Amino acid sequence: MIEVPDNGTHHHHHTFHGPHIDALVDESISKLAPFSGLILTITTVLVFAYRLYFIEKFLMNTRSYRGRYQALSEDQRRSLVNHHVAGTCKIILLISAIYPFLSIAFGRATPHTPFTPGSRVTMGDVMIVCSQLFTVMYIFELFYRVNVSPISAAHHVGAIVIAQSAVAISLNFDHEQDAVIEFIMCFVWGAFDCIAELWPHIAMILYRLLPPSDEHSKRARHFHGLMSRLFFSVAVMEIVGTTLETTVVFWLFGSLWHKWTLSFKVVTPILHVLFSCAQLWGAWVFWNLSKKEARKAAGLLSSGVTQIEDGEVGAIERLKSGGPLVSTTKV
Repeated sequence: MIEVPDNGTHHHHHTFHGPHIDALVDESISKLAPFSGLILTITTVLVFAYRLYFIEKFLMNTRSYRGRYQALSEDQRRSLVNHHVAGTCKIILLISAIYPFLSIAFGRATPHTPFTPGSRVTMGDVMIVCSQLFTVMYIFELFYRVNVSPISAAHHVGAIVIAQSAVAISLNFDHEQDAVIEFIMCFVWGAFDCIAELWPHIAMILYRLLPPSDEHSKRARHFHGLMSRLFFSVAVMEIVGTTLETTVVFWLFGSLWHKWTLSFKVVTPILHVLFSCAQLWGAWVFWNLSKKEARKAAGLLSSGVTQIEDGEVGAIERLKSGGPLVSTTKV
């Protein structure tokens, strides 16, 4: 219960129900919104420079990386580089966007609230830049990786289109009654997307850097046991994250039902199903990777088994029975 004084003499009691974004008015997200194309271009150049000059020319030539990196195929090298680029982008997004997103969605801020007291940079300014970095992150992966599964491609393309559509619609806020809340809703998806997909990047980077040279050693057993537990944890986090995301998204979706246009009422559930399928597919992949690594740790797979390819479910060999290999599935 919050008391709001009226003309200094009367008090009206208002009980606020639902998320704060329900009270947001339709307005421009940020003065930077018309320049989102320029921001996208600059961000693309920065990601390119980070990939080429820091990751490939510096990091991959350090003592910790050089031997492992040079032993990989071109496809695996690109995957490893992409894990570093995407992981870095997601960490930056989580650090920079979490404060303005929570302040607007559940606090008392608006897109035009200063990011810090007295600052000319607003909450909306930061969120516009973050939306462009989010877009560049997925564009980079679609162009850079050799193999992208249809589910991952659909997820990435959908995320790109939604992020850019939200910015474009916000420029026409006079004629779009849900422009601001749609932009904020995109950050709900983006936040869970970054959190859910950060751990697979970390897991695969460790998988590339830590494997022992001798598959017969005790250290090899410990490594496979560690990776089995790590992959299992990633699968569980994907499932928990998807469940929590579904709860939050549809709570917000239902709370703001009276504000959505018909098109958004139809499109939102479809998009959420698409994103959820991509995350659950990832959970299934890591569950299979966990089982395979557990078999390696238990010595049930032959010492001649090659490492699982990044982005695919490793074939589980039936060695002693001489049975056929289970087919691999790309992601």
